[in-house]
Formats: sequence, structure tokens, C-alpha cells
Amino acid sequence: MINLIRSTQTLLAVSTLAGGLASRAMAQATGLPVRNPGVVQGVTLGGDFGFGRISRAGADDDKSHSFGASATIGFGPVGASVGLARATIDPATGPSRSQTTLVAAAQLTVFGGPLVPLKVSWQAGVAKPLDGGDQNAWRGHLGIGAALTIPAAVLSIRPWVAPRLDYLANQPVSGARVKGAISGGIDLGLLNGLGLRVGYDSRLGWDNGTERASGISVGASYHFR
Repeated sequence: MINLIRSTQTLLAVSTLAGGLASRAMAQATGLPVRNPGVVQGVTLGGDFGFGRISRAGADDDKSHSFGASATIGFGPVGASVGLARATIDPATGPSRSQTTLVAAAQLTVFGGPLVPLKVSWQAGVAKPLDGGDQNAWRGHLGIGAALTIPAAVLSIRPWVAPRLDYLANQPVSGARVKGAISGGIDLGLLNGLGLRVGYDSRLGWDNGTERASGISVGASYHFR
């Protein structure tokens, strides 16, 4: 229990730092899943391309496509990431629109270590639009993720799943500001540092109880050990 309390306090401190970075310069960038595959030691650079969809009862779906770049660093039980994403939303009615989003997140491992294949980690993050639409519509999230590292002959396989709560800042007072969401994926890592990854994200929408947003992404990375 004492270790859990200390871990939570450390997470809050790191989350405050991540929020400060985003507010001065934002898991999710629009159309890209919130990644939480656990804390990976060292520095990793990555890029992802994603497709998103917002479905509503009795209406046509809105669609989007996105691309993003990110950098992550892991040291001991603590990790952090920052990235930029560019999304183009194609609504069922009306013209398409594009938006650039700054994202930042912090992670804290609460279970697992170098010799334990299963890792469980807390994650907190923020996302802030830099242009287009309402630039005050920043979004935050807090969740927990579980990742299992499966070693193989020439690569490592890491499936992961991460439920979370999303917070939208500019909702009306009478509207729901917090929604449930879940993401997951598989990361493949080669011995030379190259990696491939795929992710999926699903969350309840903000307009009403019948709206649902989902997205899938594919990407590549390079890990500096």
C-alpha cells in the first residue's frame, strides 16, 4: 500500500510536468490511438498513420486520416513522450478541415521489471490543438495499461491494452466532461532497433450517448538502446 501511494504521488508530479510542457508549447491526437505499451528504456522515435471514424445513430459517419511523429524516453520506472499530429476530418456533411495537435504524456511503472515480461503502468497525458477550430478544446486522459513482452528469435512481440478516462475541457457545464475509452495494439521490435506497430482506439463521443469514435493506426519506430 505504501508503494502504491508513493507511485501515485510520483505519477502526479510527472503528469504536472507533462501538462506544463503542453500548455506552453497536448492519446490522443485526433484520429490516432492513445499508445500505452509500457515504459521502454532508452529513446524511441516513431511515426504513425491512422484512420478514424465517428459514428452516430441515424446519421452518416464522419471520417478522418492522420499522421504523427513522436519521441519517447524511458528511465527506470518513469517514461515520457511528446509528439505532433496532423489530422484531416471529412464530415458526412460540409467541407473537410485539418488540425495540428501537440501531445504529451507521462508513464509510471507500478508492476514489472527487467526480468518480468508483464508490465503494468499508469499514464497521464494532454492534447492541445495548435490551429483550426476551437484551440481551447484541450483534452486530457488518465489510465492504466498492461503490456506483455514475448521474446522470439529475431524480434520481440509486445501486445498491450490500456483502458482510460478522457477529459474534454470545453464541454458545457451541463455536458459530460469525462468519458471512458480503451486502446490496444501490438509492437514488434527487431534486434537492430527498428520496430513496427499497430494500434486501435475506441471511445464514447462527446455529443450524446449514441456517438462513438474509433481509430486504427500503423507505424514504424527506431529504438536507441
